[in-house]
Amino acid sequence: MSAPGAEVVLLRVDREAGHHTGHPRHRHPALDLKYVQAQLEASTGAAVPLLDGWLEPFRVEAMVTRALALRPRYAVIRAVTWCLDESVRVAAALRASGVVTIAVGQQVQHVVRSPFAGWEAAFDLAVAGEPEEEAPRLIARLRAGEPLAALCAESRQRLAGGQAVLVQAPDALPPPRVTADELRDYAFPFPLRGRPATRWGYVLTSWGCPRPCRHCTAIVRKSVGQRLRERSVERVVDEVLALQAAGAEAISFEDDSLLVNRRRFLQLAEALRRRGVRLPWMANARPDELDAERVAAARAAGAVLFKVGVDSGSARLIERLGKTDDGDAWLRATEQGFALLERHTIGSVALFMVGMPDETLADAEATLRLARRIRPDYLQVQIYRAYPDVALWAELPAAARTRGAEYHYLTPASNCSRIPVATLGALQRRFYRRFYLAPGFIVRHVARSWRHYLSAATLARAPAALPHALAYLLRGR
Repeated sequence: MSAPGAEVVLLRVDREAGHHTGHPRHRHPALDLKYVQAQLEASTGAAVPLLDGWLEPFRVEAMVTRALALRPRYAVIRAVTWCLDESVRVAAALRASGVVTIAVGQQVQHVVRSPFAGWEAAFDLAVAGEPEEEAPRLIARLRAGEPLAALCAESRQRLAGGQAVLVQAPDALPPPRVTADELRDYAFPFPLRGRPATRWGYVLTSWGCPRPCRHCTAIVRKSVGQRLRERSVERVVDEVLALQAAGAEAISFEDDSLLVNRRRFLQLAEALRRRGVRLPWMANARPDELDAERVAAARAAGAVLFKVGVDSGSARLIERLGKTDDGDAWLRATEQGFALLERHTIGSVALFMVGMPDETLADAEATLRLARRIRPDYLQVQIYRAYPDVALWAELPAAARTRGAEYHYLTPASNCSRIPVATLGALQRRFYRRFYLAPGFIVRHVARSWRHYLSAATLARAPAALPHALAYLLRGR
């Protein structure tokens, strides 16, 4: 019996397994593709498969085989800088088999500014920016009989003009379809305070970030534009309640910062309480958004964790990156914000970077001292890589603007700091060892998260997960 067919297939490409880092990783769904999927299914009445290469060790040949088995006419392919080579190979194989290939995701913004070998031969069309509305429109035009050649010319013209499409009508987007398997597959991997959660729903309440950070790239953002475009609070709560009814045990709000609009966040927190949402939730925030009013409202509405983009403990670097004009005020807000989270028993992940433009070892040491003072539940330290879409790109030395297949923030192929490139990986691991192996952290962590380690899901994963985590922390010690 032949496999069931699908006119359209959606794919998220990943880096091939042999090239991956040992850095711990949170697997979250590709919400832009989930919105594309929901619209296509609503308009065509047919199932649209989404093949997610993040869910298992990725191989190009295996993804191509799975996609072609569905006999699609169109493939929407999402990828980012770290897997350009894999994306091009997947798309080239599908296109050679007669499938119309459409590129979406941060890979498009990258290639527009820094051409990549094989791209033109692999993709028919490309959507720079946010594909949630535009990709379904493109497929509708193809299905209506518009010539592919004309659409290709239009796509090339738009990319050459630097035009990025943005979501314009958030409330008109149908909510993503979520399966029971997805609730399980995209679980947040680290323990939370309180009751363990193994089935997670993901919700995007807005698109765009009005912050002027000069080092930020679409590779780490959940949307692209700067103008904030928000869904109505009641529709957001409708979606959360639907996920709760479907079996979700916790919610991850995926906005670049859920707290950026104070008035709207307070309305959302009140609506979550008023309408009886019982799920714990996590979200992203900046230190200067963690004031007493917003933190108290978040706790009353069910917040259990914030991922906080601190970036650096150096006031000079904070100003250089455009986070704020007053780096000292940023550091004070960081200490005060984490203290408020602790007072309201909300967990925290402190997000830092090393290897940023002009950073010195003294700056990195200041970051480590700040990380130890604020005592978050978790520490995450990325090695910074500058991508072509960042505002400070033109100011960087040529050696820091790598353009090849190894252009990835987990690969030491470029360095725009004053710290030797060979030192960055060891510095990152030293941050982790100083934090995670400290007796004080271990005592706090066990006291806050012991329930997680007694859950059936954790006990099943422990034999494989624990040695991997320890090996990463101790490597290069």
